[in-house]
Amino acid sequence: MKKVKLFLILFLLFIVQGTVMTVFSPEWFGYHIPMIPHFIMVTVLFIAFFVNRGQALKYGIIFGFMIDLVYTTVLGVYAFCIGLTAYILSYLTKAFHMNIYVVLFVCMFGVSLLELEVYSIYSLIGMADQSFSNFVKWRLPPTAILNGVFAVIVFYPLRRFLETVETDSSEE
Repeated sequence: MKKVKLFLILFLLFIVQGTVMTVFSPEWFGYHIPMIPHFIMVTVLFIAFFVNRGQALKYGIIFGFMIDLVYTTVLGVYAFCIGLTAYILSYLTKAFHMNIYVVLFVCMFGVSLLELEVYSIYSLIGMADQSFSNFVKWRLPPTAILNGVFAVIVFYPLRRFLETVETDSSEE
């Protein structure tokens, strides 16, 4: 039952991720700052940290593919990048105690890495519409900060929930 709840949480975040910036966009206040919510990526990183990397890889590929289907024209880019990033960063759980500061830093790094991976792939196939210097200067920092704030907000409740998912899956 906990895994169904986890899937529903991720699905809700998938919907919120696509709608949150239309409501809370900086452009409403006269600022032209591109902030891209990657709430799925942050949550998949939490799954990698507090449950296991196999679950994170599975959810990263599933929801990455859903992002590809709904928001992009190239299938597989987000599915590959979210799964890869979560899998690689899950190895940090062995090196660090996953307190709020480490999770915040790793989530911001993970979102930045995801953005760089997606930008690189889109550049390779000729679909990037922004120069690399503008991407690093104008898109990457606000996106990392937005998702870092999200990680801080959901840290305690999501960690507590995921730790119960971990104990349930270890009892099976």
